[in-house]
Amino acid sequence: MMVVVSPSWPGRERLVGVGWSLLSALLWSTTFVAGRFLLADGKVDPVTLSACRFVLGGGLLLGVGVLTWRRTFFAITGSDYARLALLGLLGIVGMSVLLFHGQQSTTATNSAIIMQLNPIVICLLGLFIGEWLSARRVLGIAVALAGCLLALGVLTSRGVSIDKAHLTGDLYVLASACCWALYTVLGKGVVTRLGGFRATTWAMVFGAVELLVLYAVLPVPHVWPVSGGAWLVIVYLAIFPTAIAFVAWYEAMRHIPLALLNVMQYLTPPTTLLLAWLLLGERLTPGVWIGFALILAGVAIVGAADHRRLVKLPEPLPVAPPTNL
Repeated sequence: MMVVVSPSWPGRERLVGVGWSLLSALLWSTTFVAGRFLLADGKVDPVTLSACRFVLGGGLLLGVGVLTWRRTFFAITGSDYARLALLGLLGIVGMSVLLFHGQQSTTATNSAIIMQLNPIVICLLGLFIGEWLSARRVLGIAVALAGCLLALGVLTSRGVSIDKAHLTGDLYVLASACCWALYTVLGKGVVTRLGGFRATTWAMVFGAVELLVLYAVLPVPHVWPVSGGAWLVIVYLAIFPTAIAFVAWYEAMRHIPLALLNVMQYLTPPTTLLLAWLLLGERLTPGVWIGFALILAGVAIVGAADHRRLVKLPEPLPVAPPTNL
């Protein structure tokens, strides 16, 4: 008997994977815009927003995991549970609360640009574990940093200019990016053992519990949204750029190479910039686009030095560089 393999199948596989990857990138791009919409006018506070998002989103992912893997989804050692709790503290609590706190006083555009520096922050963190900076890495970091400063309006044709109205928020977002970078670096071992979906879901569940604890003990007033529109946006954040986007990411991972998947995620920041312009009325100057292009160039230069090492990882943490989460 002769078996005929359809020549169109590899192309279909790639098309399906690209579709899932595109969906995750576009959904993640809405996180910054939705967060800015909710936080700019004090509709909700950062801790409450983070808790609502990840309790709902983490619960949905946990349900998917249990239905898919059943009892094996809980087959995790005590030491890995402890590591996942730490990852939840960094990648969910730290990243989300700092990002949303920053978005109270900075734009969605600035947030997306700063979070795009995450691969550069990861590279710098390598210095603390004995990884030396090659000339290529130094060049990439310099190019990306120059692009970030240009896009944020710090570097101008007239010299250096600091926008004090956004400075505090920008620094909080940068701290958020550092938390996500630590989450990525420290999580590699857990991801290798448990797989990306299971590790991410458990980190999100632990993070949700930690956010509830933070909500209970933090001695500051909390603002719960009162309008139906605000609640719709919160539910959207929990379902679409949290639960569905991560499922889409892992579905894409099944169909296309990781190199192509990572490239597709670079659609997130420019989509964020366009949505911020259309929905929030944020101004996009030529400097923003030039700076963003330099950031991508810097990340590409750094990534080229580590490409072989990175693609050998069995399943990387899902960093959307916007990401982020």
